[in-house]
Amino acid sequence: MARRLKRMVFFALLLQGVSSWSAPLTELPFKLRSGLIWIQVDGARGAKPLHFILDSGAEASVIDLQTARRLHLPLGEAVTIRGINATSLGYWTDSPSARLNGIELSSKYLAMDLSAVSAACHLKVDGLIGADFFAGRVVQIDFAKEKVRLLEHSLPSSTAFTLPLQIEGSRLRVPVEVVGLGKAWTRLDTGCASDLHWAVSKEALDSQSSTEELGVGVSSMLIRQNNHSVRLGDFTLDNIATGLHTEKLLAGESGLLGAGLLAHFAIVTIDEPGGQVTLENFSNSKPSSRR
Repeated sequence: MARRLKRMVFFALLLQGVSSWSAPLTELPFKLRSGLIWIQVDGARGAKPLHFILDSGAEASVIDLQTARRLHLPLGEAVTIRGINATSLGYWTDSPSARLNGIELSSKYLAMDLSAVSAACHLKVDGLIGADFFAGRVVQIDFAKEKVRLLEHSLPSSTAFTLPLQIEGSRLRVPVEVVGLGKAWTRLDTGCASDLHWAVSKEALDSQSSTEELGVGVSSMLIRQNNHSVRLGDFTLDNIATGLHTEKLLAGESGLLGAGLLAHFAIVTIDEPGGQVTLENFSNSKPSSRR
C-alpha cells in the first residue's frame, strides 16, 4: 500500500544480542507516528513543550510560522524556499532557545507555514530538526527502543553493515540501487515517511502498473508505486515500496531514502564526522507507527 509522504519537512551495534556502543552523551525519547520521528523539544522560558520531527532531509531547521509568532520571535529576512515540487516563503529567525535534554538546537531557524504538514500528520508540527543537527555529531536512531542517542564515536559490530555518507553542504546522501532501475547517491531523509522515492525515465514509469496519487510536501504529484528489490551496499532488501516518477523530487538527486525504509532496521547510526551510516538488525516487520 502506498502511504502519504509527510515531508518538508540515532548507533547501537548488537553482537549476539548485546549492545556494543560507547556510552551516549545524551539519550532522547521519540515516538514513531505516521511513519515519522517525533521529538518533544523544551520550549523557551517555561513555554509548553514543542513537537518537532527529526528531518535529515531538511537543509535547515524549521519552526512553524504560527509557533514562531506565538513565541514572539522576531522575523528577519524573507527567503524563497524550494522544496519538493513546490516553493514557499520563509523568514530567518533567531533560535527560541529550544533544547533537547540540555542540548542546544540550531541558533537559526527558518520560520515557515507548516500547516499542510500538520494536516497530513493529523498532529500539530511545531518544527523540523534539520540536517544542521547532524553536523559534527554521531547520531543514533534506535527504532526498537524509540531512542535517539548522541554518541562520542561509532563502533560498528561484525554483524552491522556500513554505507558511505556523502556530505555536500547540508545534504546527506547514501548510495542506493533499485534493482533493474539503476544506482545513485540518494538523499538520506528521516523526514520522509515512505520507504523510497526514485526518479526514472518515462519509459520505465509507463512499464509500472500501479498508479496512485501521493502527497509530496505541500503539493501532490502522480507516482506509480510498486515493490522493488533495493541494494544498500552488499545488502539486498526485497519488497520495498518504491514510489517512481519522472520528475526528480529535489534538483540533482535521484531519490529519497526515507524513514519508512530505515525503520526496517532496529538501529541506524548516522556518523557525519566519520562519513558513514551504519545499519543493524534488519527485519521485514517495522516498528508500529503510532498516531
